[in-house]
Amino acid sequence: MTKTNEICLQICSALEQLVQTKKLSDISVVELCQLSGVPRSTFYSHFCDIYAVPQWLWDQMMGATLYKIGDTLTWDQGHRIMFQRLQERKVFFTRIYWEHDNNSILEYGYRGGFNAVKTNVEKRKNYIWTKAEIVELDYTIKALAALTTKWGRDGMQVPVETMVHIFNTHVPDFLKELCDT
Repeated sequence: MTKTNEICLQICSALEQLVQTKKLSDISVVELCQLSGVPRSTFYSHFCDIYAVPQWLWDQMMGATLYKIGDTLTWDQGHRIMFQRLQERKVFFTRIYWEHDNNSILEYGYRGGFNAVKTNVEKRKNYIWTKAEIVELDYTIKALAALTTKWGRDGMQVPVETMVHIFNTHVPDFLKELCDT
């Protein structure tokens, strides 16, 4: 693990503790730096603000899962691993999913998932999306991001396999085929 990743994970661990008693939007960078033992200057060399911390962790976790759907992982594989990884950080994400603004994991995950699937299919298959397909992709990913958020807010009680089944049955056939072949 690189020194940068160690520092970022140290900050994430401190944030995980803080979100158990406060909303993310109520946590200051000063407070986070004090708890993590990381100087503010170091924090700002890795993150632009407090919201960038869960977004960084999300990207670390989704880099080998959600962001690989349509590339090296099928629709089911990518989502199964995604839900398993989220459960590993359950204490953190069940709190983070309650944020509601444009910096929320719902919005961030939606944008990342949409861009990853779109780009992966384009590159791997040399595929050109129609306008109608982009609309279906957009609405499908947004709906699935909302389902993931609900799952997180509900404490991740629904089993991973049930979530994968829901994700598998709530996707247009053409989209699943593009991601799976």
